[in-house]
Amino acid sequence: MGIFGGSRRQVFKPSPYDTRRRSKGLPRWFILLALGILFGAGGVLILQASYGPKRLTVLESQKLTDDLASVSLERQQLQSNLNELQRTLNSEREQFKNDVSKLQQEISSLTTRLKPLREEVSMFTNAITAGLKFDPIGIAGASFEQSSGDEPLSYHILLVQEEEDKPQYAGRIEVTFEGRYPNGRAGAVKALVVPFTLGHYEHLTGRVEMPNGFRATRATLRVYEADGQRALSYRTYSVDS
Repeated sequence: MGIFGGSRRQVFKPSPYDTRRRSKGLPRWFILLALGILFGAGGVLILQASYGPKRLTVLESQKLTDDLASVSLERQQLQSNLNELQRTLNSEREQFKNDVSKLQQEISSLTTRLKPLREEVSMFTNAITAGLKFDPIGIAGASFEQSSGDEPLSYHILLVQEEEDKPQYAGRIEVTFEGRYPNGRAGAVKALVVPFTLGHYEHLTGRVEMPNGFRATRATLRVYEADGQRALSYRTYSVDS
């Protein structure tokens, strides 16, 4: 080989004396890969058949489609009913607002009309209580009427508290009647006991049956505290026939 000469590649030549044999057929790794793919695909098919979702038949698919259509129709009907209910509710709400507005106007009108009536009642109360004795309740007036001994006795009693802004007063009235029985014998009967709760004034009215045909001619009215035993005030009235 010279200094400037090129190198020559040695060419491999098989030796007629080489005793090694070349392998023929598919490689082992390729066979293992193919077997793995086959076993994996088979396992997937087995799992799908055993645990996967069931495939529907034609009839089952048709039934499912019909059910979905029915549900859709029901949903549309419910939505329509809901819309109708909403419209009804809105209409009733507007009607309610109108009714409330009318009631407010009526209340305002009644308040305006009641104002002079209250003033008249206040003037009347002041008039009937002028010179009245309060202990602390005043007996402003009373009337009793009995047409005969067989008829019940009617009464009307007016009680007044001196000041309008005082708290309510709880008490009772007791009325003793003097008169005669049908045989002419004179007597007295306590036939009326009425509890009351008094603000500024209170009307007590009613009817009471007299025992044994008793005909009353005079009534003595006494005022007590609710649980008291001592009369706070009393007045005597004649019984009209």
